[in-house]
Amino acid sequence: MIANPPVALDSLPCAREIFRELDSVDSAPRCYLIRGRSGTGKSILLTAIRSRLRGRGVTVSDNPADALPDRDDRGPAALVVDDALGLSATEYETLCAVIESGACTVVLATRARPHDPQLRALTDLIARRGRVVDLRALGVTEIAPFARELGMMVPRGLAQHIHRQTAGIHGGVVAALIAACATRLDAGMTAVDDAVAAWARARLDDADPELLDAYVVAAIGAGLDTGELTEVLDITPAAAQDLVDRARASALITDADLLLAPAIAPLRTLVGDRRLLAVQRRLLQARLDAGLLRDHTALQMAESGVRDPRLAEFLCATAEKAGDEAVRHYAAAAAAGANPEAIALRWADAAARTGDCDTALRLAEPVLARNSSPADLAAAVRICAGVWTRRGLAARAAQLYTWLGPDRVGPDWAVAATVQHLAGDAPAARALSASAANWPPTEATARAALIAHALAGSTESPKPAPAPPLPSLRPDPAVTAAFAARTGTTTASATGASAPQPTAAPIRRDAPSPGNIQPRMTGYPAAATHSGGPWPAVTGDDNGPGTNNGGPTHPFGTQPVRDDRPEAGHPPAANPAAATEHLDRTRVGNYLGETQWAAGYPGRSATGAPPTTTPRAIDTAGFAALRDTPPVRRAQVRGVDAARSAAVAAASALIHAAHSGVAPGEHGGDRFLPCSAVSIAVLLSLSMGEPRRAADALRGSVRSPQGAVLAAWVAMLGGDEQSAATALDGLDLTRLDARDRLLAHGVIVGLARRAGDHTALTVAWRAAYPLFDQVGADLLALLPIGELWLAGIRLRDEARIAALVTAAGELLRGLGDPPAWSNAFHWYAIQAALAHESPNELLPHAHRLKTAAEAGDPQAAALADAGRTWVLVLRGQVEREPVQAAVARLAGLGLRWDAARLASEAALAAADAGTATALLKLARTVRAQSRPPEAPVRTPVPTAPPVRPEPHTDTVLSEREREVAELVLLGLTYREIGARLYISAKTVEHHVARIRRRIGASSRSELLSMLRAMGHGSLLV
Repeated sequence: MIANPPVALDSLPCAREIFRELDSVDSAPRCYLIRGRSGTGKSILLTAIRSRLRGRGVTVSDNPADALPDRDDRGPAALVVDDALGLSATEYETLCAVIESGACTVVLATRARPHDPQLRALTDLIARRGRVVDLRALGVTEIAPFARELGMMVPRGLAQHIHRQTAGIHGGVVAALIAACATRLDAGMTAVDDAVAAWARARLDDADPELLDAYVVAAIGAGLDTGELTEVLDITPAAAQDLVDRARASALITDADLLLAPAIAPLRTLVGDRRLLAVQRRLLQARLDAGLLRDHTALQMAESGVRDPRLAEFLCATAEKAGDEAVRHYAAAAAAGANPEAIALRWADAAARTGDCDTALRLAEPVLARNSSPADLAAAVRICAGVWTRRGLAARAAQLYTWLGPDRVGPDWAVAATVQHLAGDAPAARALSASAANWPPTEATARAALIAHALAGSTESPKPAPAPPLPSLRPDPAVTAAFAARTGTTTASATGASAPQPTAAPIRRDAPSPGNIQPRMTGYPAAATHSGGPWPAVTGDDNGPGTNNGGPTHPFGTQPVRDDRPEAGHPPAANPAAATEHLDRTRVGNYLGETQWAAGYPGRSATGAPPTTTPRAIDTAGFAALRDTPPVRRAQVRGVDAARSAAVAAASALIHAAHSGVAPGEHGGDRFLPCSAVSIAVLLSLSMGEPRRAADALRGSVRSPQGAVLAAWVAMLGGDEQSAATALDGLDLTRLDARDRLLAHGVIVGLARRAGDHTALTVAWRAAYPLFDQVGADLLALLPIGELWLAGIRLRDEARIAALVTAAGELLRGLGDPPAWSNAFHWYAIQAALAHESPNELLPHAHRLKTAAEAGDPQAAALADAGRTWVLVLRGQVEREPVQAAVARLAGLGLRWDAARLASEAALAAADAGTATALLKLARTVRAQSRPPEAPVRTPVPTAPPVRPEPHTDTVLSEREREVAELVLLGLTYREIGARLYISAKTVEHHVARIRRRIGASSRSELLSMLRAMGHGSLLV
């Protein structure tokens, strides 16, 4: 028996059915017509059929005369004819007679020629007597199985590339597979391209000149129309129809009547530029006269080298509605003969919208240097400023609009005001907005105006009405008299004049000692200032908001009330100046506790104990007269309430702008703007502590790269680190604008910091810090700057981000510290101060939050309360209810990770076991509420033997013990492990002891070695 040749039967329809019918024992003569384009495998299938028949002892012939039934000798039992179109008229009549007789099996192959009458009659005859089999090209999912049938293996990506290059034609696929399997994997794409080009060139060499002209028409995407070919090629309609059939039956024309891309370059070489351009010019003339010129055809002609004024005008017109393809249209128009200077601004705008900022600057900046009209100057500035803003250089963009000035800004006033607001120059924004009423709210400017007005509303700063006079640093006579009576001093000494030293006052045994701290929740009184920095005022009565009992006010508006009555050896202060000195020290010392004050700040003793020159205590009764100071009235907070309302209204307006109509720069939007409404709305909502509003703003925009970054921010600040990481998965950061790249790096660094993975944090930080020298601070960069700031402190590399942090602070001060944008940044600053253990750094930010909180800002109130609670926790003063309240308010702002961390820190610092347990449970609950249900984990099939050894079966650890073991191998302390797992440090110690007993480790080093040998330590990978 003759062996069958290798053939991919699964890729050939009906091949197995044909073989099964031919192999049947009692089969009658069969009749098949195998029809398909050139290169689809017809000849391969006929070769396999011949081998199959001969293997069964059947005589096979390819001459129809040998199969006539009236021959004296016995004719062949099967007739197999390849390319029935090549038969002569006599052979064709003989073939029809053989088929009519049914004397033998007939298998024919031919290319499809629907307009050939002889072939159409033959097809009808075989359809009545047998079967017509149509061979088609391979689909994209069939390339890999086809390769496996031929004994080859190709990656999925390479298989898709092969299909794009060959359109699935078997001949081209085989050539590509052979080349791909004969070279290295990394060079597979290039090898495929070269092999397919060589295969296409071989097919072109066999084509006659008329067919090559048809290929030229198909190469520019014009399709193959009989009437058009008649006019363009100057041939008869019948010849044109035959030419179309021949081209479609070839291997180089796709189902859409397009020439395969790898064949275009060889075709140009073969026919020559002169002939190719001549055919294309005649086609252009025919299409323009008939009004049938299509965008794609015009692009192909211009890019092929056709120069024509009408073609250039057509491309300029189509560019206006081409969306992301507009840049290509303008470039083609310039190639076709359009004046580059005349289309420079439109071209630059299109380039900027598609992210090609270099091209946009190259085209727009020369307009600034020319003697251009005011409208052209304004358009050029808008494009350049938009590019610089998206690159994170809003200050440079603002300089452009400062140069342009209000007189020349024209209808672009809204864009100019937006840039100035982002750069922190509110007066310049108001000056540029002065001409807003002179311009109608057209479709082209309405969206920009909406963004500008909303951004202006979000940057409103509180302007409280004049408050009642604050207490002076020098007490009034009533206070001085009360103070003197209590301390035994004279009025003159109390006011600062020389006086005899005071005598010791009697000690009240029922009063707490100076070190006894009694936490008390109070209001948020207003703040005054003195030469030493922000100074809290004392307002309210003993039972109402603002109660302070005459003592120093906590920077967040509340404090642990300290009873500083004198004891033996600690005489009272002789005058208010001494009292002021003590208040200043107490004010700072209360943040981190007396131990930290003594150990790390001026005035401490070498042993860490209170200094020998301990400030004398103040008798709080001496300030009893201040209790009658009226509380902050509602009229005083009207400005802050208005600022908060304006910010909320701004966020709503931005969301409306983001979801109404086509956004600028997207899908053919109207103009290029410096930032999108979506980005401002999301970042403003997050800064305001409204994560749900941020999610609403992002609805429908996650598909874009910028939307993915913003979605990651919403998820991360909400505590859902898994969703945040998923949003950034596979995102190419190099394709983002510089500011969006800063936002992305902020998320990556923030996720690593929250995970406690020092290695990942270091890698993310190193990837991010080259960007610090490329961008500046603007309103949209405040959140990533804050995240990167905390990471820099964690890695002891804060100096790299210091310039951006300073610039961000100056930006907010220049805008008047608007709460909508500044509260979140102040919260980052407070966390930075806590990380530094520096109360002096905490003071200005704490007082700004306190000022906004006392004026009615709910976000500032929640952050101030959380900051105060955190300070108390670090001092070891943990009360369950205040901590729970602070955690709930942080979670309500979307800061679920911070809320869980506060609860965890408080649980670790709590002295009471019940409080610690409750707070740990609260931390777990907050974290669980922020995370979606995890999908079931599928066990992957290992592709190689695992590198790490399997754990010993007799010492398998529990799930919790494995978690602890992983973190121990990361080098974390018991306290840090507890904070990660929301358990106490004591519980971690018990788990480690149990692990050591189970595996028999006698020391810590042996424990680490044995855990690694057991296969633990995956977090290190």
